[in-house]
Amino acid sequence: MWLVLLAALTGITLMAAQFRSEEVITDVQAEVLLLDKGNNLIMPDDIVKTVVKKFGPLKGIAIDKVDMRSIEEFLATSPYVKEASVFLGANKTLTLSIRQRMPVMRIVDNHGSHWYVDADTVRMPVSRNFTARVPLVNGDFPVTNDVKSWPINSLFDIALMLQDNEFMGSLIDQIYFESKEKIWLVPRLGPSKILIGNTNDLEDKVERLRKFYKKALPSTGWDTYAYVDTRFAGQIVAKRRLNQ
Repeated sequence: MWLVLLAALTGITLMAAQFRSEEVITDVQAEVLLLDKGNNLIMPDDIVKTVVKKFGPLKGIAIDKVDMRSIEEFLATSPYVKEASVFLGANKTLTLSIRQRMPVMRIVDNHGSHWYVDADTVRMPVSRNFTARVPLVNGDFPVTNDVKSWPINSLFDIALMLQDNEFMGSLIDQIYFESKEKIWLVPRLGPSKILIGNTNDLEDKVERLRKFYKKALPSTGWDTYAYVDTRFAGQIVAKRRLNQ
């Protein structure tokens, strides 16, 4: 009885394998998990074109001839891709599912080149599809692909604070890195620049800035000060413009 059952299962398996070998890919499509506000660093059509260029036309190819793992590994080499999954979808459609990396800041290095850095400190080229609304960061940055060799933790602390704090996120356009102890913020309104110093006690510095903008500037005038300094505990030091 066991031999008969084993033979039956073997037969079914062989029949299924033979049936699968006769099935072919009917279409290739890409699904991209959108970033905030429905934006894409990479477009689905571009993903399909890239895969076809690398692996050849897949439509009409027998399913068992398609190495889905190799396609996943290839997609994961893109600096825009955080995770890639390839599977057979409805109607034998080969689906390329992509989770994009989320830009945290846009860097301008000493050669004037622009690129993004994501939360995993992965360097990403600027996309031709859209411009992410993230802080512009420039300053004393050597030209290197090794982002982790920079003071990246301090920059992340500030960039993530700008994401989480609605007031600061709407106020600040740019971060300028002079040194680890002299990091500047460039606001849209008020003084030309804000000296944060280092990122120690960053939450307290932000709260003092909020009070300064809400209470002091409306009475003294938005253009009264050239810059403000938050480095001293419990206070804001403000430098008046020359014509004030």
